[in-house]
Amino acid sequence: MIAGAPILTAAEMRTAEMAACADGVTMGDLMERAGDALAELAWRMAAGRPVHILAGPGNNGGDGAVAARVLRARGADVTLTALADPATDLGREARRGWGGPVRAIDSAALRGAIVVDCLFGTGLSRALTPDVADALARHAGAAHRMIAADLPSGVNSDDGTLLGCPVHADVTLAFGAYKPAHTLFPAAAHCGEVRLASIGVSA
Repeated sequence: MIAGAPILTAAEMRTAEMAACADGVTMGDLMERAGDALAELAWRMAAGRPVHILAGPGNNGGDGAVAARVLRARGADVTLTALADPATDLGREARRGWGGPVRAIDSAALRGAIVVDCLFGTGLSRALTPDVADALARHAGAAHRMIAADLPSGVNSDDGTLLGCPVHADVTLAFGAYKPAHTLFPAAAHCGEVRLASIGVSA
């Protein structure tokens, strides 16, 4: 982590995003930037290995769909696995942009891939259901290395409590600003190395 960098709660992050939108940036722009940054990290960590992106129904899943599209354009072997259909307009647009096949979360794990956890982000407030926690653990268990998009799924962004049984990420890529869970235990123990991606919001 970068010493002295701001740490924002989920509500403060939404306020920062709204301020950026007031200055002419769209939420779609922010998703594209987050997805680009995620794709860049996955590309470097994969070094030719396949990339397996786990997408949730919210905008965190949309970030994953953008990353999948960018990686495919680079020539990566990328697979998109989704928990459910997108539940937001941005997520639906990102999924359409991907345009490729989408596997169900209960599909077989892909052994030896870089797994990118985009299931849930800062909006998660209740525990993962047992079936989702089991699927996440199964896919993560087959991974060569694990990346978490903004936060590992299954942690509370604001207080660092665990909402189920989150897996341990090797690297967590924070979008726009660090979140309290990146520094508060027990969640921080699941984040691995935390890196910060600038997406055009002022923290």
